[in-house]
Amino acid sequence: MKKILVPTDFSPNAARAIDYAVRIAKLNNAILYIIHACDNLDTLELENILPKAEYNKKITDKAFDNLAIIQKSIEETEQLEVNTQLYAGSVKDTIVVAAEEHQADLLIMGTMGVTSIRDEIFGSITAGVIGDCTVPVLAIPLEYDWSPPAKFLLAINHFDEVSDILQPVFDLAKVFNAEVRIVVFTDEDKAAAEFVADVNAIIFAEEKLREKYGDLVINAEHLSGHHFDETINDYIDKNNIDLLAMTTHKRSFIGSIFNRSLTRKMSYHSKVPVLAIPVK
Repeated sequence: MKKILVPTDFSPNAARAIDYAVRIAKLNNAILYIIHACDNLDTLELENILPKAEYNKKITDKAFDNLAIIQKSIEETEQLEVNTQLYAGSVKDTIVVAAEEHQADLLIMGTMGVTSIRDEIFGSITAGVIGDCTVPVLAIPLEYDWSPPAKFLLAINHFDEVSDILQPVFDLAKVFNAEVRIVVFTDEDKAAAEFVADVNAIIFAEEKLREKYGDLVINAEHLSGHHFDETINDYIDKNNIDLLAMTTHKRSFIGSIFNRSLTRKMSYHSKVPVLAIPVK
């Protein structure tokens, strides 16, 4: 993970994401790309063009100044290479485009959590990016207090994913020399045959991943309950998990309505950072 992209709106939750990115970059000698999207520029057809131009210039000048302050602070205090860039347009679309443009290995974003009915319906910008981005996205909750992550939780339910798709999890675990715990969740209301199949599959996954990543501590467990998010969050609390990793699958518009992504849901319900890995 040599190229890390961090979008910022200069808010406290964005600052948390930048701080997390800096810590990874220092351990991994990575380059930081910090971007800001000006999506509030006045583009209406007004009779008086000059005030509109002045307004836009004021917005962009302030954003440039804020980016410069962040860049100077990180470069002087952390001795890291930092690149900044200002975009105009939709925040979500800009982030997705910038990740591809800079060929980022990891995208780190802050998330505010569910704060309104609108968030409940449409999700946060971070959750939206997770659904569209082809780059792994690490979502950092506003209330998360930094500590060196020692335990990762990798939740899987498609066992064909035990492959190179999961590489970003183990790359990040190596940066922190963290233990990786693999879990599969079975709904207790499902048939007994599915329960047994999941138990056998998680044992197979543990063996396969231990063989591939022998330099890391890897353990696997089977979890069961009535609700995935409640079971996972309970496990996180009881086992002092520092980061949750999950895969995300591209869905059609209709599919996204009737089958909500658990990964996107966890990105704003989890108390710990969530690493969303896109399955191409």
